[in-house]
Amino acid sequence: VVGIRSLCRGARRCNLHSREAPAAHAPTSRPGLRSVDGSMAGKTSNSALLQVLVGFLVGAVFVTVFTSSHTGDVVSMAGDIHSIILNNHDDLFIGSQETFDPPARRAGYVYKSNAYQSLYDKTWTEGGYPAQSCWGCRFAVDVTTKLQFHTMLDAGTGNGALVRLMREQGKNAYGIELSRAVLEKECNDMLSKGYVEPGILTNLPYEDNSFDIVMSSDVLEHIHPEEADQVVSELIRVSRRHVFLSISLKGHTKATANNDDEAHRHTMLRPREWWHAIFRKHGAVVNEEMLWAMQEKDFSNKGDKLTDCRWEGKQDEGGLYEVCIVQNKWLVGKREQENLRQDRCMTNANKEMEPWFFSFRKLR
Repeated sequence: VVGIRSLCRGARRCNLHSREAPAAHAPTSRPGLRSVDGSMAGKTSNSALLQVLVGFLVGAVFVTVFTSSHTGDVVSMAGDIHSIILNNHDDLFIGSQETFDPPARRAGYVYKSNAYQSLYDKTWTEGGYPAQSCWGCRFAVDVTTKLQFHTMLDAGTGNGALVRLMREQGKNAYGIELSRAVLEKECNDMLSKGYVEPGILTNLPYEDNSFDIVMSSDVLEHIHPEEADQVVSELIRVSRRHVFLSISLKGHTKATANNDDEAHRHTMLRPREWWHAIFRKHGAVVNEEMLWAMQEKDFSNKGDKLTDCRWEGKQDEGGLYEVCIVQNKWLVGKREQENLRQDRCMTNANKEMEPWFFSFRKLR
């Protein structure tokens, strides 16, 4: 910036001298003033050139010092500017809106599972989750009307109900799920067609930029803290543009049957700001307008309306945040399930009601 300004000033001065200098054959009659081809003109030209050179040198030093000591700030600022410029140009990034070809496979992919697959096999098949549960189905159609996409991945698809719904909506949808047991039990038809498959979120089988949107419905609270970076990185890697999720921020889970392990399934509880930061770290920025359109808040909930308040999170990873229960009826899952709950959780500081939505755009 400094160099450019000096260059402009120097250029203006050079032009001014060139424009106002008298002709070489018309020497001045004023005493003490030399002709333009004399030493005075030479000094003026040299002075302007010197200012240009000094300006560039100062600018180079300034940029070097600034970027070396504030690299994170510069990257963050660049991301913000990039986001602002491209916010309304999602169509530049998404793929064909007519294809029903399957996503390309990542070279060298090898299927892997993890240590807690057996817990979710049991949860899905022995009553922990009701049959045909679909957390994302309640808001999925809203997403189709607000974001432009055709190819879609449901990360942590469970019984595949969201994939089935999206295909009914004309989308080229696929799903991946930790529990092979639930895929075989509740959506074996889609398993045989390759629409859903078993796998883990730290090791997705697809090539980069395979889907216009990656969705995930109340899944990331179930991963383990040491997996968070890799999971987020993978979700962003396979997305062309959008990542839309609901992530539960509550620890208010209930034991089912005689298995108390299921009461502690939410192993990754972090505040909204922490999730925003980790997605930014891996190359995605918050889609503010989508978040504004989807996230419900209720500022009337305070005082004696709040019950069973608990502090969640980790002090050294985003800090602690308070979650309370409020009396507020809401419909969970598909309408035909008629799963009407009488209360729901709320993060008290910002009055956000569950489900907690997260929406991001991938930067290129």
